[in-house]
Amino acid sequence: MSDPQELLKRAEKKGVPSSGFMKFFNGSDSYKFEEAAELCVQAANIYRLRKELSAAGESFLKAADYQLKAGNDDEAANTFIEAFKCFKSSGSFTDAVSSLESAVNLFTKKGQFRRAANFKFDLGEIQENDLTDYKNAIESFETAGEWYEQDQSMALANKCYVRCADLKALDGQYIEASDLYTKLIKNSLGNRLSQWSLKEYFLKKGLTQLAANDTVAASRTVQEGMKDDPNFHDSRECNLLQGLIESVSEGDSEKLSQLVFEFDKFSKLDKWKTTIMLKIKETITEAEDDLL
Repeated sequence: MSDPQELLKRAEKKGVPSSGFMKFFNGSDSYKFEEAAELCVQAANIYRLRKELSAAGESFLKAADYQLKAGNDDEAANTFIEAFKCFKSSGSFTDAVSSLESAVNLFTKKGQFRRAANFKFDLGEIQENDLTDYKNAIESFETAGEWYEQDQSMALANKCYVRCADLKALDGQYIEASDLYTKLIKNSLGNRLSQWSLKEYFLKKGLTQLAANDTVAASRTVQEGMKDDPNFHDSRECNLLQGLIESVSEGDSEKLSQLVFEFDKFSKLDKWKTTIMLKIKETITEAEDDLL
C-alpha cells in the first residue's frame, strides 16, 4: 500500500501552476490539477482504510481545491461531500459543517437545488444536535424547506419547517414559530399524507402563542382548528389547549399543572412540549409576582 503522505507530497509538486515560458508552452494547467486531485483522493482513501478519518477529510479537501482549480466544480462538490462524511464520522463537526457548506454552495451554483436541500437539511441536523448552534440550524432548516417547496416536494418541505419552527420556539422566537406552524397547517390542509399532523401543528401553534402570553391568538387558533380539521374538535390536543388558555387567563398555575399531568398520562409529553409548557407556566407566576 502506498504511503499517503508521499502521495500528498507528489500532489503538491504536481499542482504547482506553470509560469513564464512553460505556461505559454503547456497551455492550460487543468490536467496538472486533475492529476494532483487524483493523488489526494488516493491518499484520502488510504487514510480511510486505516480509519484515520480526520486525515482522510483533510486529503479530500485538498483534492477538492485542485478540482476547483481545474474547473471541475461537479467533482469538487462530490469530493467535499466525501470530506464531510469523514469529518462527521471522526467527530470533527466544525470541519464537517464547513465541507458541507462548500458542497451546498457548488450545488446551488449549478442550479441543483433539490440536491442542495438534502445536504442543507443534514447541515441543520449537525448544527442543532452536535454543535447546539440553533441560530444557524434554524437558517439551514428554513432554507432547505424553501428549496424543497420550490421543487414541489411539500412533505420534505414540511419536515424542514417543523424542525425550524420547533427551534425558533426553543430560542424564544414564539411569534416567528407560530407563523411557521401556520404555514405548516396551510401546506397540510387537504393533503391525505399530512392531515394527521394537523392536530399537532394546531397544538404547537397555540402553545407558542401562549408562551408569548397571547391568549387571544391562542383562542383564535382553537377556533381555526375546529373549523379546518374535523379530528381536532374532540381531540386531547384541543381540550389541552382550551384548558391552558383558561389557566393562563385565570392566572391559575396549579390548574395548568394538573392539565399537563392528565395529558401526559395518555400522551407522553416530549422534551419540546415540556419546555414550552414550563415557559407558559412562568408567564403565570411572573404575573402573580407582579401583583405582590
